[in-house]
Order: sequence, then C-alpha cells, then structure tokens
Amino acid sequence: SLPILGQRRVSLSMGFKSDAASHLSFMFIISLIVFPLKRRSLVVLLLVMPALIEIVQFFIPSRVPDFMDAFHGYLGVISAYCLMQMWGEIMPAVRKFRLHSKKP
Repeated sequence: SLPILGQRRVSLSMGFKSDAASHLSFMFIISLIVFPLKRRSLVVLLLVMPALIEIVQFFIPSRVPDFMDAFHGYLGVISAYCLMQMWGEIMPAVRKFRLHSKKP
C-alpha cells in the first residue's frame, strides 16, 4: 500500500499548481463581475463562496476539502478587489491627462 500512497501524493502535488491557479482565476473573474454590481447580497455570497465550496466537498465522497483551495479562492477575491480599487484611482487621472493633452 505504500507505493499507492506515494503515487497518490505525487499526483496531488503535481496537480497543486493548476488547482491553485484555477481556484484563484475562477474567484478573480467572478469577483470582477460581482464587485461593479455593488449589491450587498452578491458581495456577501462572494465572500462566503470559497469556504462554502470546501465545506460542500466534505460531503462529496470523491472529493477532499482543502484549506489551500479556499485560501487561493480568497486570494483571487482580494486580487480583484485591489485591481478594482486601483482602477478607480487611476482612471480619473488618465481622463484628466487625456483632456489636457488634447489642446486644439
């Protein structure tokens, strides 16, 4: 049984990078869609979703919940939030620069 466990561990560690990237990118994209809507119920759902996904996996026989999957999901949410905040700060300056550079 040891070789089987060893093979399983190798397959899990090899799949970790793509799994982490998929959790991060999925939550990042969903966050970019939800944050501009500014609906409190959707934002709350977005904040609960990574933990909820892992809790549901506990009840599915073929799945194993993983703290790091939820962590990468939250990392995607935080990244999208930071990007949206930076965009909100940068765009007024860009518009102002465009107006000043278009002198007749």
